[in-house]
Amino acid sequence: MAITQLKVKQIQPDLAHLHEQMTNTKNTIKSVIDNQKNLLTWQPRVVSALSMLCPKKRANFNPRFMLLKAQESELFFELFKSAVKSEFLSSTPILNLGYSYFFSDNKITLSNAKSQQDNFATKESCISMTHVDSEKLFGCVRQPENSPIKLEPGLVHDANGGVLILGLRSFLHQPNLLIKLKQMVLKEKFEWFSVDESNPLPLSIPPIPLDLRIILVGDRLSLAELQEYEPDFYNSSLYAEYENELQVKSPDQIQDWLDYIKFIATTYQLPQIAQSAYNKIYQEAIRYTGDQYYLPLAIDWIYSLLVNATYFIQHDEMIDETAIDKAIEQKLWREGYLKERFLEEFFNNQIMINTKDQVIGQINGLSVVQYPGYPMAIGEPSRLSCLVHFGDGELIDIEHKTELAGNIHSKGMMIMQSFIMSEFAINHQLPFSTSLVFEQSYSEIDGDSASLAGLCAIISALSEQPIDQQIAVTGSVDQFGNVQSIGGINEKIEGFFTVCKHQGLTGQQGVIIPASNQRHLCLNDEISKAINEKTFSIWTVEHIADALYLLTGMPYKNGNSISLYQLILARMQSMLLQDKKRDNWFSKLQNYCKK
Repeated sequence: MAITQLKVKQIQPDLAHLHEQMTNTKNTIKSVIDNQKNLLTWQPRVVSALSMLCPKKRANFNPRFMLLKAQESELFFELFKSAVKSEFLSSTPILNLGYSYFFSDNKITLSNAKSQQDNFATKESCISMTHVDSEKLFGCVRQPENSPIKLEPGLVHDANGGVLILGLRSFLHQPNLLIKLKQMVLKEKFEWFSVDESNPLPLSIPPIPLDLRIILVGDRLSLAELQEYEPDFYNSSLYAEYENELQVKSPDQIQDWLDYIKFIATTYQLPQIAQSAYNKIYQEAIRYTGDQYYLPLAIDWIYSLLVNATYFIQHDEMIDETAIDKAIEQKLWREGYLKERFLEEFFNNQIMINTKDQVIGQINGLSVVQYPGYPMAIGEPSRLSCLVHFGDGELIDIEHKTELAGNIHSKGMMIMQSFIMSEFAINHQLPFSTSLVFEQSYSEIDGDSASLAGLCAIISALSEQPIDQQIAVTGSVDQFGNVQSIGGINEKIEGFFTVCKHQGLTGQQGVIIPASNQRHLCLNDEISKAINEKTFSIWTVEHIADALYLLTGMPYKNGNSISLYQLILARMQSMLLQDKKRDNWFSKLQNYCKK
């Protein structure tokens, strides 16, 4: 039996070996400059793709397009542009300054630009833009009334000879833009066109030679849409992903992540971060990723956390632990209205949850509720109940019968039924049926994270042994009874703890979770304190037998003493015997009637 009662402490990095280095760093800006840090320092896969897109010696066969899976945010675009310029374009200056149009009477001629002040000279070696339209990207031809024609440059002209970083979403909304851009870049020629096809250009305008590298940035949904819309273009372009998380395998990688935090703070000229703040930032980072072995590289999240903390800086003008604590506390308070209203349903007994008694066939499961447009996931205790009656072995899923269950939930129910059948119906059909329901659930549910709880409720009902309502359960199971990991573990534990705290902590309350979910734990300070004071507990289990022992106090299978398995078999034999007697009586009656 593999049951572990966890001792939870505040998650924090081992910064002892880094303390001297960080406290001696008085000038963070100088440190970052000396180490030549930029956004690509933590992105080796992106660097590999960029080295192919922007080689030191260019050739016609070099790729022209790159697809980058990343967030389309202004903060990311700004830092990414800066990194591309410093890493790949600083050592390869643009040989051609661009071009210049000269207007004479009704004729337009093209020549090489002599300075950046010329009308179509190259302005930057790298330009980024999250949203573009036709005029912004390609420029336009204007002809005011009674005035000479005017040509206005677009981004393709301003970055001619360099790199354009563009948001993909704009092209998905305006598919013709991508077609034209692709044709111009591959032909290495920009040809002027009229936006209104019924109104052609008034003059012949010489085309401009074009030498561009294009990086299209989008999230996975946008890239999937592009793949469906332009499969050939998608497959012929370079592809890379900006990794939003850093996997931690050694203390050196924690140092890399701390350097990244300092880099973000320095780039946006935020106050210096005090040594005391890093443990709290680290704890919140684990909470954000949901995994103790991954740290976030999401620029917007880090920037938001640090900027919010600046509002609570004390006299030393540094972002310290107190500032981070208050920033997190205020953020949770601002966003907490819906969560508070949701939990009031439990506090007012509108939703019934028992956290103190022992009940046969009833268990407290845990789920996560997410509302559209609401930034937080809310942990919700759910009361599952099971009843047993004479039947043919069917597991009646009331949610499924009423069309309130999704496909994954239905799959979990089928797995539970398979486990029961394999355990008890090898030689004969089960003589009973069971009905399982999520009490006071009035909307569609999905997921299999309640399958462990549901299976425990079924076995409790079959064996007629009560379940301790002080313990909640979350986890999925396979057909062999092995417990599997689930998502939203922290929110689920915190939701049940809040209800237990309101009803009164007994010291025996707690949550059973899959052993594989232990790495995802990052509980708030209140629960960590309660666990250390032994007023609340968390147990990890690997098999349903472990969970049943905690819930009922009786082993599932044991050759030396009474077990749940033996009780269920005994009840089955009793029901089969009664059924046999009933059949004998009925057959005797039929024979008598025939006479």
